[in-house]
Amino acid sequence: MVDLMITDGLAFLTVIVSMCASLLALEQALNSRLFTWFPPIVLVMFGAMLGYTLGAWEFTESVRETRESTRDLLIPMMLFLMSLKFRFSDLKKLGPKIILLCLVSATTIVAGFVITHLLMSRFLGEESSQTFGVMAAGWTGGTQNFVAIKEALQVTDSAMSYTLLMGALCYSVWLVVIMALRPHRQSINRKLGLKAPAVEFVCVEEHESDGERIDVSALMTCLGISLLAASISTFLGSKISSLGGSSAMLWTVILSTFLGALAAHTPLKKIPASGEVSGVMLYIIVALIGSEVSLTAILDAPFYILSGFIILSIHGAAMITAAKILKIDIAVAAIASVANIGSAPSATVVAATYGEQLIPTAILMSLFGSLVGSFLGLLTAEVLSSLA
Repeated sequence: MVDLMITDGLAFLTVIVSMCASLLALEQALNSRLFTWFPPIVLVMFGAMLGYTLGAWEFTESVRETRESTRDLLIPMMLFLMSLKFRFSDLKKLGPKIILLCLVSATTIVAGFVITHLLMSRFLGEESSQTFGVMAAGWTGGTQNFVAIKEALQVTDSAMSYTLLMGALCYSVWLVVIMALRPHRQSINRKLGLKAPAVEFVCVEEHESDGERIDVSALMTCLGISLLAASISTFLGSKISSLGGSSAMLWTVILSTFLGALAAHTPLKKIPASGEVSGVMLYIIVALIGSEVSLTAILDAPFYILSGFIILSIHGAAMITAAKILKIDIAVAAIASVANIGSAPSATVVAATYGEQLIPTAILMSLFGSLVGSFLGLLTAEVLSSLA
């Protein structure tokens, strides 16, 4: 009998990238509502988990080295390219009410993690304070923040197994709940005492010149400049770490994000392919993270799943209260929540569901979350560790 289990690093990486490509191709071809309720980024992670669960690959030295080296290279490259979208001046477009709502959304998620951990810590693992910090980064900023803080805190994939499942499952259910609110939007707004239409909170999108198109030159520029930024960040991160600072990866994450934020104020911000290239990197990184997590862990993770729903319940109640106090359309509050717990693509899908004029607001909310997510994740981990 032929053993089909993958033991070679290159073959493993080929399967991971092919799986990401196949799921994205299916999304384009089928145009199914499945991808509305369960975004491709979630399905990619579950696909990688399923592959490992079914024994598609074995973590030999070759597979492990390929996985770790690819992941550690792509993370700073991705963070640099994504940070090209950060300009503090853009946040002014949101206005004080929306910025306050974004802060409420992010801080109540952190509060939910802290409160839930205090209630459930006896049922969770020894490393739950660290893994909850990682997931808090993801649920306040997005998958890229999750990836960055996981590596910065040097949390192992085995330790993350239950928390990863909690994050993916609870996020999918939360997205379904948010979308299901749409038919009841007007009645909820009336109960909250809101009369003003959502358009009051819509920021005007400033269209930049689209004379440039994505071509070989743009793609090579993205790869070249992000590789340079990753190399500089990794080198300096190692040097700072050797002087007695935090882990090298933590400094690499901070430096690559900082370099991207600086470059955002230069003509590099207008590179048309940066979003697409960083998106490809994100899918591959997420698949690599999920590739060492077995879905059988879900049978041992009921308390983690329960913890996830407690966190979301605390956050959801706080967002409804904030919408009532600030007199903000429940649709805008829902988008703010998904912009944190999900990502820019999920937030724009929800915005399009409630009204296409809300899409620019959703994008800026997601950028705001990405900006603060990593720091809130580190803060959560620090608070939980001190409490433990």
